[in-house]
Amino acid sequence: MLDFYFDSAVRKRQLRRGPLAQHLDGLAAQFQQASYARLTARRHLSVIGQFSSYLGSRGLAVHDIDEGLVDRFLADAFVAEGFFQAGPAATRYLLGYLRHHGILAPRSPLAPHRFATILDGYDCYLRDVRGLARSTRQHHVRHARACIDWLHERYGEQALECLAGTDVLEFVTHRVSCYPSRSSRGHVSSAARRFLKYLHASGTIATDLTRTVPRVSTPRLASLPRGLPWESVRNLIDSIDTTHPDGMRDKAILLLLATLGLRSGELRALELGHIKWRAAEIRLPRTKVRRERVLPLLHEVGVTLADYLLHGRPAVAVPQVFLRHGPRPGPLTSNAVVWIVRRHLQRAGIQQRRSGAHMLRHSLASRMVNAGVPIKSVADVLGHASIDTTAIYTKVDTTTLSAVALPFPGEVR
Repeated sequence: MLDFYFDSAVRKRQLRRGPLAQHLDGLAAQFQQASYARLTARRHLSVIGQFSSYLGSRGLAVHDIDEGLVDRFLADAFVAEGFFQAGPAATRYLLGYLRHHGILAPRSPLAPHRFATILDGYDCYLRDVRGLARSTRQHHVRHARACIDWLHERYGEQALECLAGTDVLEFVTHRVSCYPSRSSRGHVSSAARRFLKYLHASGTIATDLTRTVPRVSTPRLASLPRGLPWESVRNLIDSIDTTHPDGMRDKAILLLLATLGLRSGELRALELGHIKWRAAEIRLPRTKVRRERVLPLLHEVGVTLADYLLHGRPAVAVPQVFLRHGPRPGPLTSNAVVWIVRRHLQRAGIQQRRSGAHMLRHSLASRMVNAGVPIKSVADVLGHASIDTTAIYTKVDTTTLSAVALPFPGEVR
């Protein structure tokens, strides 16, 4: 069954290296029976093939596989192979397959985390006091759990009572070294600082240790937003084949991202009731900044949305506009939106280093600024709480910058 997804004999030999080789055909057959998209199945099988090579290079067998080994593989692959998108889903599917067929023992029920009370309290603090979204809270709680687990290995049940500044410095330095980009290292440092502040404010630790967290230098507005010229965005949208439901959905998604600047989370949360057809408006009640955002329902967007809702959207009783298709329709995941954009960029032959949904949002903002739209209006369309956040797009305002450019000193010879 591996032949159904891969034509290259060389690629199939690469995948069949390692102790999982005999299970790849069975996995491929299950992907086909479950009506997985071809690209998704290929990506999952590639990750599983890499994991098989990982096991073989370390002299491990199938019965040695457990969650800890999978986590170590993903941590290595995050840096070496970039499997942080498809890796967790592929390895979860692999573990489920092996346990379902009796190759691995059933997973024992997870015991509550030893510091569950503290982590639950931290999550409530982030929600009720800081007002953070669920996905952001999960990010911070995950870093807090890693910190506690690291301390528990050193001090046992007295982990937090023994916490000192040197421990904080050592832990953060170790965590930062695991991330390749400056922004990711900055997030690690920020998450540690916030957790320590909570521990001190809640009375769990007596000393405020936030000053012991090393700061990662991330100059504000140091980078340039990575967008596409409008001609490329237009070609991307026009290249989508809308003769089938997936194409109808994908064109509507790309139009909303490219012409209204929706975030991926706002797009996935968009409900049928948010589209006000008579008023030609889209109302987003739950945005990142916790306030309603009203956007115009452009003619092309409205026609494309109506085409998808009438002829492409599965007839299921869920409020979300955009759904995954196949045997189990349901709301889209964050990864699904990313791969929709990447798939159509690849099909259109557009090379872009960063090709997620936010790239189209950057493209819209850059286009508006270059067209002379006031920066306050750009901030309102993008839903920025502060105009300072939008200021980065003035760096790509080539129209204004060309008008103030100084002549080259000296004569041109």
